[in-house]
Amino acid sequence: MKFERPDAKLNFRKLATSFGVVIFFSLYSCVPFWAPAGKFSRTYGLDFMSFHPRLNSALQDYAKGHKGNSFQVTHLGSDTVIIQGFYKGDQYRAPLSTTIAVKPAGPRRTWVEIKISSRDPEISSKYLKEAAGELFQIVEKGTGVRPLE
Repeated sequence: MKFERPDAKLNFRKLATSFGVVIFFSLYSCVPFWAPAGKFSRTYGLDFMSFHPRLNSALQDYAKGHKGNSFQVTHLGSDTVIIQGFYKGDQYRAPLSTTIAVKPAGPRRTWVEIKISSRDPEISSKYLKEAAGELFQIVEKGTGVRPLE
């Protein structure tokens, strides 16, 4: 004959539920570290080998005319071009750190991703999104190429 206390099952359920809740919140509290913030991308209808020099030229022209902006090609490969620099928007005085990745996305298509960040904790993700949009406008105006939808 087995002897069980009537509240043993209840205590086990409480313990298991508490443990499950702790695991759940532990995992989901880390989500901001897993989800990359400040990444934005677009695809353009021009081949990679023609597009990336135009993009770099557009960024250099913009930087010459707008103090506080600078961009430099840090990787020039046959399948990836990386441009890093600083973009200074009109709303904030501090420049934003910018990494632009350019890759082929198929025949007559180029994929561009902008990663943008700031050391200033007061700058919101909404502003980073607006700044990335402004950078895409600079690229589109300077290259004469519109994004594919």
